[in-house]
Amino acid sequence: MINKKDFLLNENIYFLNNGSYGVCPRSVFNKYQEWQRIIEFQPVEFFLKILLPELKKSRKLIGDFINCHHDDLILIRNATYAINLVIRSLDLKKNDEVLVSNHEYGACLNAWEFWQKEKGFKVKKVNIDLPLPGTSELINKIKSHISSQTKLIFFSHISSKTAQLFPVKEICKLAREHNTISVIDGAHAIGHCPLNIKEIDPDFYFSNIHKWLFAPKGTAFLYSRKALQTTVKPLITGWGWGSNREMRSGSDYIDSNQFYGTSDLSSFLSIAEALKFYRENRVADWQKRCNELVKYFIIEANKITGKESLYTEFPECLMMAVIEIPQKYSALELKNLLYDKYRIEVPVINWERKLLIRISIQVFNTEEEVEYLLKALKIIFD
Repeated sequence: MINKKDFLLNENIYFLNNGSYGVCPRSVFNKYQEWQRIIEFQPVEFFLKILLPELKKSRKLIGDFINCHHDDLILIRNATYAINLVIRSLDLKKNDEVLVSNHEYGACLNAWEFWQKEKGFKVKKVNIDLPLPGTSELINKIKSHISSQTKLIFFSHISSKTAQLFPVKEICKLAREHNTISVIDGAHAIGHCPLNIKEIDPDFYFSNIHKWLFAPKGTAFLYSRKALQTTVKPLITGWGWGSNREMRSGSDYIDSNQFYGTSDLSSFLSIAEALKFYRENRVADWQKRCNELVKYFIIEANKITGKESLYTEFPECLMMAVIEIPQKYSALELKNLLYDKYRIEVPVINWERKLLIRISIQVFNTEEEVEYLLKALKIIFD
């Protein structure tokens, strides 16, 4: 049975916020440190002989897990790195339009804003209310914003701010039908919900392996459609680029973006241990219980706050949700109150004039922790 003792978490905290950074099990963290010791034992041998084949093994494991070829993946630090890499690489010009939703992650929106100023393209926001409309209505809403200038559609698979599951397969299909590029922010997806890249068929897709799949911090991947891989330009040019490159995997796409100087890539090499933990502990079975706990929390919390659910129907795979709460406190005041007085770690979010609490349940969380949060909310909002 999985419990908090399998992790390094402070046992005095009610940690209901796996979604922000993820939590690494002790066994995976030990393997991560073991790889760090291997590097220091003989650094030259490690970088020249061991690293490349081990990175290929990690990419192969992730490729098999999400149903895509491992040569279409690069291992990177996080989703923020991925979106900057993609935006910098694309030939977006003045008058080109990029469609994004009002549910997107702040760092990604910052990246779009920064590169918009650099390149001159226009970011056009599609405002989508909660609860989300049905798939057909949602796709039609996005479609109504597409113009002859639209070059790219950017959406989250699972949104960070609002914890919503978007129909990314249909969004990517819509993009193809209008000859536009699809970029999907799957930061919360891998290890959280079933992820099949071949089925979704995006142009670009990235996800943080450290959030829900138990890898050490700073472990993510970027998938790029093969036809677009030659357009991906490295954010940092190093030994993986050019005719005199010293790091060769057989792929320009991988080499150019994987090797930019001496760096500790131990987290990437710990992916095998993270997947081992996921499979040996039958995490997929535990996730059904997590989903039920989240659904229970939504129902009971809305009774306390008197607010309506922000979900027409809660998806069967989600382990993360938001509730709307009365604006009795500011977001920061309420977050500090929950943490300082009740020792509860949850994010409180301002979104579209609503104040939200986001709960994310990982396999180590218990019914008692959820009940404790509900009890705290009842005291605060009574």
